[in-house]
Amino acid sequence: MRRGFEFDAALCVHCNACNAACTLENGLQPGTRTVFSWNNEAITPFSVVNLSLACNHCEKPECLEGCPVNAYSRDISGVILYDNEKCMGCRYCTWRCPYDAPRINETKGYIEKCQYCFKRVSEGVETACVSACPTGALRMVTLDDFPTAGVTWFPETGMGPSVVLKGISDNSSPVIIPAEEDEEVLLTAVTGKSVLKEWSLILFSLLVISASSLLIASALKSDVPGGVMPALLLAGAIIASFAHLRLPLRAWRSTFNIFSSPLSREIALVTLLSLMAFADWFKPGIIHPVLMASVSLLTLISVDMVYFAADRSYKLKLHTGQAFFSAIYITSWFIVPNTLFLLFSLLSALSVVMRYRSSDKEPLIRFLYYYRALSIPLIFMLLYPESQLTGIVAAILFFTGIAADRVLFYDDFKPLNIKETIQEDFNDLYEKERNKQRQDAGIS
Repeated sequence: MRRGFEFDAALCVHCNACNAACTLENGLQPGTRTVFSWNNEAITPFSVVNLSLACNHCEKPECLEGCPVNAYSRDISGVILYDNEKCMGCRYCTWRCPYDAPRINETKGYIEKCQYCFKRVSEGVETACVSACPTGALRMVTLDDFPTAGVTWFPETGMGPSVVLKGISDNSSPVIIPAEEDEEVLLTAVTGKSVLKEWSLILFSLLVISASSLLIASALKSDVPGGVMPALLLAGAIIASFAHLRLPLRAWRSTFNIFSSPLSREIALVTLLSLMAFADWFKPGIIHPVLMASVSLLTLISVDMVYFAADRSYKLKLHTGQAFFSAIYITSWFIVPNTLFLLFSLLSALSVVMRYRSSDKEPLIRFLYYYRALSIPLIFMLLYPESQLTGIVAAILFFTGIAADRVLFYDDFKPLNIKETIQEDFNDLYEKERNKQRQDAGIS
């Protein structure tokens, strides 16, 4: 038997009493329990559907499996508990959870989430959110199996959320009074993210990619510089990774969940590769180049798996900005003949064409997209004269193009999140309704 929540959208009036009660009872930041709304602007002819949601205490919790420091645990009733004393503020659980349950407290530096009011419940008292709900829309339940939500905008990822949803179909939702015919309605855009906020992760991955490609290339070709350069690049990567953490002094726990967490494996492999690179720097030849290249490849795969585990879309797995592809592409730059370099350039060009939608985004992303698109043919044009000057310019274009593609990778990285699925689902339905109205009115 698992504890969970039952929510009836037909009774919810979006008063936010559940959110306030959760905040006051547990001393958490506002929004730890959130009332989401489908059609929050009350656009006709659709009804409004509210959903009060916090941690769903899933049967297969992604937060627990992905946390590198083992800050999450499960009690005998199935409730997912969290220990903020272990958290290092990496925010990886916020990527892994599609229900937007773990929230980073920017002031304190650690995650906060619903603990199912375990002290109250252990004393036989209802959770604070349930006690505060004035309409009875939110209740506590204990079941062996929880049914699926059955709506497209509620993420179904096989995690088995411990929540029962009722009244979420249009027929049982509040009816909105129709707006005036000439009322103009604007859709709310899905909130985007700024890649500049992830500068430390971008820098970290670029440094790991650069170091790994040098180590692989030096194993294949003796005149490619190894030794000091990869070691310094990896040292810089580790420093950049600390800048991402809200509580870096707790990073010593980061490999405690190596068998389950992709992030924990990435940290372990980057650390191992760094130690190997420094050992080879101080005592050249102590580590065989093939072993160094093999660990580099595993490290690159581990970097990619951190993102693939949170964003399972095929478009991200085929993205040429991923770490493994970028490093092999850089390696091909040093290898003669240039057949492999030509092949990877063609794949990059194809990827750019397939990602043409990036040209419609914010100015920075649009600039990086066009820069990446133009750099590929320009590199070949500059390499053709075979002069030293054009070769240097081609190299600059090549390596900066790789960096631009990595930034575009972060922009295209979109972990599943209920805030976006709600808005995207409504936008799609709204457009379909508008097209239907145009057709009925004979407007093309």
